[in-house]
Amino acid sequence: MYAGFMDCAMPLGWIWQIMGVKMSKHLAFVLVAIVIVLAGGTLLWVFIQKVETVWTNDAQIEAYTSDLSSNVTEQVTALFVHEGDYVEKGQLIAHLRSDVILSEQAQAQAQVKQLEQQVMVYVAEKAKVEDDYMRALRGIEEEVISAQTFDHNQKDLEIASARVALALSELELARKTLEMVEAKLTHYTIYASQNGIIANRWVWLGDTVSPGQTLYTLVDLEDVWVLARLEETKMAHVKLGDFVKIHVDAYPNYTFHGEIFAIKGATASTFSPIPSNNATGNYTKVAQRVPIKMTIEPPDDFPKDQPLYLFPGMNVEVTIETRR
Repeated sequence: MYAGFMDCAMPLGWIWQIMGVKMSKHLAFVLVAIVIVLAGGTLLWVFIQKVETVWTNDAQIEAYTSDLSSNVTEQVTALFVHEGDYVEKGQLIAHLRSDVILSEQAQAQAQVKQLEQQVMVYVAEKAKVEDDYMRALRGIEEEVISAQTFDHNQKDLEIASARVALALSELELARKTLEMVEAKLTHYTIYASQNGIIANRWVWLGDTVSPGQTLYTLVDLEDVWVLARLEETKMAHVKLGDFVKIHVDAYPNYTFHGEIFAIKGATASTFSPIPSNNATGNYTKVAQRVPIKMTIEPPDDFPKDQPLYLFPGMNVEVTIETRR
């Protein structure tokens, strides 16, 4: 390496000899080193001017959550999963007391069956009356029966037809009532809306729940991201696609990576349930924060046999590389 530096230093030696100054090999080596350091510093300065970093620790991991609830007021009779359990979409997780609705279902089923039998009777009666009418029609054509008898047979057929139509409409109504009862019955069984982990259970056996009351909170851990709230003074050069280094407090020895995929269109305080009072004489300027969503990818050197816990609410620190 020293010989290489000396080769680089020979032109400097010639320049010094031309100027009438003698320079030792050691001095030439020092001058070359200084030149290299200055050149490297210049290149580093240029890079820093083009790539800047924005850091914040006001960031947490987030994920989609579902509050599983019922649409009826009833007592909890069975809970099939517990906190920390993994569930799949469509899996039965809870059951509410359903003896009343089941009795309504049985009653509706019996009503449908009864009306089906009644329709069969009315159809048979109509067929008999229709045969009588056809014979009366031939009789009136052959003038072997009176007009009054034919008129009675005709009216009997009309009555039988109307009775069948009425029975069919009542049967259709009973079937719709049964469908409605069976639709209500589905509200007494609670199923998982998606794959995920049961993060919290809000009720226990014997509790009476109201419509919309949460039984379980389900978290989808297959799709997590980082939500950082960045000061508005740091937003000048932040844009979609910027590379991000992420440090999770739970794993201080690893560096996660990601990129910005969403910048929300308003500051966090805009959606605050208690907005700040900016009335004249009572105004204090506070730096606003803009929510930014970014992906998070595990580090390549993370042990494959070690579980990776990235749960909503976990604290992280992010460093955004912004490019001008």
